[in-house]
Amino acid sequence: MTVVHTLRLRISPSILARKIVCPAYVAAPFQKNDRFLFQALHAMAVLKVLRRHLKLGYRLKSIEKRGHGFRIDLSFISPSGRIRVNEVKSAKQLGEVHRIQAALYYWGEGCDEVVLSNGDVDIVLPEDYIYAVQKRAHETLQLLTQHPDIANVSFNPKPEVCRTCANAHCPFLPGNSRHSCS
Repeated sequence: MTVVHTLRLRISPSILARKIVCPAYVAAPFQKNDRFLFQALHAMAVLKVLRRHLKLGYRLKSIEKRGHGFRIDLSFISPSGRIRVNEVKSAKQLGEVHRIQAALYYWGEGCDEVVLSNGDVDIVLPEDYIYAVQKRAHETLQLLTQHPDIANVSFNPKPEVCRTCANAHCPFLPGNSRHSCS
């Protein structure tokens, strides 16, 4: 897979994925207990993905490899020599935001496929999907940098994004006027 990727992420892929869906997204702070639970669930999912891949003949290439403001959860070498990058989620259901985030982790040469995984499934992201997400990321970053006033009020209520949003001005969040994000 060859992607011309000139965009240097200034925000993490997890935040950018949500901003692609809703440019007005503001991340809610993580509570200490929630962070510990999240890390434990994520570690269990990583172990399941690792076990599944090793059973299929993949060799582990790296764990938690650092990138530009992010970490790649796992990368493997397939029995045929292809490099597979896995973004692992602890969620039982993998949503669109997860797919977008996984596609954002593709950073250039040295990767043949991007896979979104949880404890139960592996979803290989098609190249055309990765290209489309990269394009949307570039357009979103342009909006955020060139027109932040427009981005800050560009609300697009989606439950999987609203669940972790703390934008005090969003009319779709609980406690704000006109709440209807469901």
